Amino acid sequence: MMEDELRSAVNAGIITAAQAEQLKLFWQDSRLKSTDPVEAKGAGFSKFLYYLGTLIVIGAMGWLMNTAWESFRGIGLFLIAAGYATMFIFVARYWRERSPVLSGLFVVMAVCMTPLAVFGVQSEMGVWPFDEPGRYRGFYHYIRGGWFPMEIATLTAGIISLRFSKIPFAMAPIAFTLWFMSMDIAPVLAATVKTVDLRQKVSIGFGLCMIAAALWLDRRIRIDYAKWLYIFGALTFWGGLTTLRSDSELSKFIYCLINVGFMFVGVLIGRRVFVVLGGIGFFGYLGHLSWSVFANSFVFPFVLTALGLLVVYAGWLYHRKYDSIQRLVHQWTPSAIRGLLPPKRQAD
Repeated sequence: MMEDELRSAVNAGIITAAQAEQLKLFWQDSRLKSTDPVEAKGAGFSKFLYYLGTLIVIGAMGWLMNTAWESFRGIGLFLIAAGYATMFIFVARYWRERSPVLSGLFVVMAVCMTPLAVFGVQSEMGVWPFDEPGRYRGFYHYIRGGWFPMEIATLTAGIISLRFSKIPFAMAPIAFTLWFMSMDIAPVLAATVKTVDLRQKVSIGFGLCMIAAALWLDRRIRIDYAKWLYIFGALTFWGGLTTLRSDSELSKFIYCLINVGFMFVGVLIGRRVFVVLGGIGFFGYLGHLSWSVFANSFVFPFVLTALGLLVVYAGWLYHRKYDSIQRLVHQWTPSAIRGLLPPKRQAD
């Protein structure tokens, strides 16, 4: 009934199609929040079970698949994956009005059947564009160019699914696949491009693109689809940067500064993954100084202790003067950068 009324309002020119979609999402959120108090008390545990069950299904069809599945051959694997995906889509349609969260999770399950289906088709036809990937379970363990078509298909299915799944977790398989693609594309490029640390550089570039896409989504879409792109984008960028080989102390110092910047960005946009990874990188650099550069210095531990106390004091000061500091930082931040920042969200 609600969808018919919204459609009528759009046709009459009272609201736009985008506004109708936002009203629908608002109504769904309000309906979830206005459930019976007894149900509300168990909502957290119910969602935990929803997500746990989803991960078990995805794991059963991916990470935990054993060699016995090879007896189904290529077409058998395709039919099993397609059958599961079809069933999940019908179940998602059933739950769409009853529980948007549960419906969205079934859509995610359907998307996660895509790599198995594509693997079955490739195995049946013997079509491996780069290198033969071997067993399907190796998709989650090994870096190989042969996985690339499976990743492209999964990305396509994931992007299409966003039209039907209105939960942040719908972005997880997309971000996860992009993370894998950042590793698997390097063997493909290695055939034509001979560069030292190619895999790390590709990872850094992919990570930056994922973070930029997350910022774009964060500013324009009400649903927090950006969360998983931030997580895997930060992991991809930081992982590539951390594994780059360099014997230059200047390069290591620049790495430290980038990690400090990572922490600052995390605080600025309210995303903890940047703070955590930046903190790990920063303390890794301090460890390098302690074990290599100042290994025989008596002064270094005292200087480091003083630095730690200053950081603690800065945290206490930031807590006490939060509003004033935020206004000051906002004033000092160039308007061009302020325009790129997403709206304030509760920290993920």
